[in-house]
Formats: sequence, C-alpha cells, structure tokens
Amino acid sequence: MSMTLTQLETEVFKLPVRERIILAQELISESLTRETHMEKSWYNEAEKRLVAFESGKIGSVSGDDAMKRIKKRLATAK
Repeated sequence: MSMTLTQLETEVFKLPVRERIILAQELISESLTRETHMEKSWYNEAEKRLVAFESGKIGSVSGDDAMKRIKKRLATAK
C-alpha cells in the first residue's frame, strides 16, 4: 500500500523529535549524494563523447535527424 504525502507527513510527525531530525538528515544527505553521483555520471559521459567526437571516432547528427531516429525507435519499440 502506498501512502500519500499527507499521510506520510502525519506518520512522520508522530515520531519523536530526535528521530525526525535523523530522518531529515538522512533524506537530505541521500538526496544530495544521489544527485551529485548522477551529475558526475552525466559529466563523465559527455566528456567521453566529446573526446570520441574530437578524435573522429564518432560523428555528429543534426537535431532534426536525431529526433527522427528517436521517434522511429519509439514507434518500433511498441
């Protein structure tokens, strides 16, 4: 069973203050850790693609062509 945000808030506020503080710290810490990891992953991927492009290992595609390819893949994936 899934809770609504309001239900979750009601349950969280039933916790003792110390436990709410710990929960808040963990939520913030985990959220920032995941976001930072994701940003690093995207940066690394972009850097890898730039190096491959500059070395001639991969070419470029116009935005219109890229969108056409994506739409075609999505249509055939259904």
